[in-house]
Amino acid sequence: MAKDEPRRLSRNETHDLSMIIKDRTKVLRAHAEEQAAACMADFEKQMATVYTFDQDEVWQKATREAQRVVQESQETIAKRCKELGIPPTFAPSISASWQGRGENMLASRRAELRRVAKTSIDAMTKAAITKIEKQALDLRTQVVGMGLLSPDAKMFLESLAPVEESMRALDFHEIEKKLEQEQQLRIADRRRLYGGEG
Repeated sequence: MAKDEPRRLSRNETHDLSMIIKDRTKVLRAHAEEQAAACMADFEKQMATVYTFDQDEVWQKATREAQRVVQESQETIAKRCKELGIPPTFAPSISASWQGRGENMLASRRAELRRVAKTSIDAMTKAAITKIEKQALDLRTQVVGMGLLSPDAKMFLESLAPVEESMRALDFHEIEKKLEQEQQLRIADRRRLYGGEG
């Protein structure tokens, strides 16, 4: 063995390192699944958020102004109903209310958004796990093929990229955009199938 040639690992060292890589792979896979669950929980939180009119100064001012206008309009309607002889119990009315959830108040809309989010998260999770497995295989191959030298052992073990590189938080607007694209495709398919407007 040349003087500057580093010592090769023993068979036991190679086996031990391979086992550690295998264990780390399991942990990283579990972390990817945990990240997926966290992404879904964050998405659910965004979707469930209810905004109140008084949590923002501009919203509060706009709501009070709308209520004032509605009240004045209702008084005008009531006055006209009286002139026309319509009893108060049968009289039409006007109202305005604050909707704190927008489209997300509809269960069907939430179900669609949830489905698209789950599909996106599943795809990211699979990509992360594939990346982890590939890196683990590459490392085990190097350990066995090269008989990994002791000074290099740490480098190989630390070279598994963090799973965060493959997992990212979902963008709620991106999910809405995907859903809109799916709906547009369905409409276009119906038009092609049946002709004319779908």
